[in-house]
Amino acid sequence: MFMTGNRAAAAEASASPGDQGPQGASTWLPKSLLEVVESSDAPLAAVELPSGRILAANAPLARALGSTIDALTDSSSLEQWAPEERHAVRLGFQALADGDLAGYQAIRRLANTQDPGKVFSVWVSVVDVDGARIGLVSAIPSAGQDNQLGAPPPLPRVPESADMVLGTVDSSWRIDRISRDVTPLLGIKPDQCVGAPVLGVIHPSDAPAFCAAVEHARRGERGVRLGLRLAAGSHDWTEVTVVLATTSPDDPPPLAFAVICDDLGADPPAEGTRQMQLETHMLRIADELRAAGMIPRLEQLPALTEIPQLGDLTSREWEVLTGLLNGQRVSDIAAELYVSQSTVRNHLSSIYARLGVHSQVDLVRLIRQGTKQPAGNPQDE
Repeated sequence: MFMTGNRAAAAEASASPGDQGPQGASTWLPKSLLEVVESSDAPLAAVELPSGRILAANAPLARALGSTIDALTDSSSLEQWAPEERHAVRLGFQALADGDLAGYQAIRRLANTQDPGKVFSVWVSVVDVDGARIGLVSAIPSAGQDNQLGAPPPLPRVPESADMVLGTVDSSWRIDRISRDVTPLLGIKPDQCVGAPVLGVIHPSDAPAFCAAVEHARRGERGVRLGLRLAAGSHDWTEVTVVLATTSPDDPPPLAFAVICDDLGADPPAEGTRQMQLETHMLRIADELRAAGMIPRLEQLPALTEIPQLGDLTSREWEVLTGLLNGQRVSDIAAELYVSQSTVRNHLSSIYARLGVHSQVDLVRLIRQGTKQPAGNPQDE
């Protein structure tokens, strides 16, 4: 365990946050949360919001930052990042503490004079602990400031069909791309969504939070996460998690988004409730990381007004298709999605049938013609 002695004993006592001052905050973290942080294969820390003080950290994070668990615990996470990054970090932590955001993903530079160019892909997600909002921070070394995550998500889970809806919103904030999964999730068809104002499907009480999230995305976070209520075909409101990113500096900016089915509201079994909730939350973070890495790719696809058949594809098929457009081979796509190569080929066969093509060359040519780009040579196996 990375918390020993009196600190570990205090953690097991699980004192209420209301009974602790700021200097005693690390003592009321429940043992279940400490175990989740410690057991994660991803570099992970639990931080106090909005101060950013590190309450617990694991060995992968310590190695990634060139530090130790003891040195990180109870230190300020702001000190880990380059001085020019700290203002954005403070703003992000305050937005999480205020409830304006439920999470965000960004590129941060390390405050390390020996390696000043080192950057990390950072995802921060909020978990409720005894009424207090605690940030779970995953910091993964990144190869550079590209549009994709530089490493796999914390856990090898990818949302299955109908768990995630992918789409984009144009500069008029009208939906112009959306995957077929919107039908089982919200009870409406893709062609009913095209041209619809995005604010028209968001609960009026949630619109300010949505606009605040867009502003955070415009400040540089590559993906932001929030909970929203969306209008469903049954005229009810469906609670979902949305990960979104801006795709240009326009005002208002066009957006790319992933809607993740919010199944965290279901009541877990009484025994081990907190542990199960935390484990489910970690799985959700994996989904969100996958979505944050995926949504920048959606701009490669034509709008549904250009190729309406794209609305017949699932989000998983969009992932396979955009991987192909990025020049990935079947084996690369399979590894990225944690599925077999035969599963990827099955998805490709379905894509061919729905779009009326017979090969990867024809598929890529069709997509690039639809986006008004010159045809290229895809990489076949």
